[in-house]
Amino acid sequence: MHTRTRTIAVVVATALLCAIVPMIGISLRNSVAITSRETNILQNLARLPEGLRDCSAVLAFMFSTIGCIALLVILAGIDLRITKDRKIVVRDVIVSATPILYVNGIKWLVERPRPITSVGSGLLPGDPSFPSGHTAAAVIVSVMMILTVRNLARKRFPDGETDRKRILLRRAVIGGVAIVITVACSRLLLGLHFPTDVLTSATVCPLISYAVWCVWNVATSSGK
Repeated sequence: MHTRTRTIAVVVATALLCAIVPMIGISLRNSVAITSRETNILQNLARLPEGLRDCSAVLAFMFSTIGCIALLVILAGIDLRITKDRKIVVRDVIVSATPILYVNGIKWLVERPRPITSVGSGLLPGDPSFPSGHTAAAVIVSVMMILTVRNLARKRFPDGETDRKRILLRRAVIGGVAIVITVACSRLLLGLHFPTDVLTSATVCPLISYAVWCVWNVATSSGK
């Protein structure tokens, strides 16, 4: 009963946030003052060492659509090797990848232009700026990594070794958060996104995945 109540609360909160995000995006798109302030931030970041932008360019390819799919396939293969269960792998992939559907929909609904700092960049995608697709891809990969490590911990350690499970899972979560922050910062360093673009993806996408995870678990429990 407690799990069902928590799931309802998570789903309602996530749905409300997802409903608000388009309005936030449109407000950001139409605000000259906010756009100006965020552009100043990007211009200041452009003064940082060139080496940081080189690393950011590598991340731009790694977490592009093709890169994200490749990383997801690799993690799914590892997950299958660990669990030997295709249903679990399918669940993990769906939980991880669902946010990209929302992000792509919001991009074309809001149609926020890319910042002026992106003009002339060979890494500039053809889609709108809000929210950040690369940051969403980083969340997708991170969530899949965390779920894969969770399955590994459950298989490797007996029920009595909960502390070791938690330590391994905590490290995976820290690693996932680090990936998302690194990719988000790389989009700013390249001047391809406004700060609010990456912040929105980094906030909303994990919540969507968590909501899907909660619903899936409740549905699975009810079916038993």
